[in-house]
Amino acid sequence: MSFVYPRVISVSRRPAEAGVGAVGYGGSIPENETIIAQGIDAAIQLSRDGRKPEANLPADGRKTTWRILFKLPNGTVADRDIIVDDLGLRYQVVGAYWNSLGYNCLCERQET
Repeated sequence: MSFVYPRVISVSRRPAEAGVGAVGYGGSIPENETIIAQGIDAAIQLSRDGRKPEANLPADGRKTTWRILFKLPNGTVADRDIIVDDLGLRYQVVGAYWNSLGYNCLCERQET
C-alpha cells in the first residue's frame, strides 16, 4: 500500500457459462470464481451515484459506479471480472481500460 494506492484488491473471473435450456443456477458465487491476481495495491474512487433499478421498488437503492486504478499487465483484466477489496466489497468490471499507468476500471458495486 502507498499514498497513491491505499487499498488492496484481488481480481477473479467467473467460469464460462455453459448449457442451454433448463440448467441450474447460473449466477455468480465466489466459490466458483478463479483468482486472476491478488494482493494488488489499488485506488478506489466513487465515480458517480448510479441509476435506480428499473423495477423502481420503494426499498431499491441506487447502484453506484466506481473507478478502480491499479497496475497489472495489459490483457489481465476483462469486462465482467470481479474485484474484491480489502473490506470485502465486491465490484463487477463494466469497462476495463488499460494505459501506460495501468488499469482504470469502471466498476459497479455488487450487493453483499
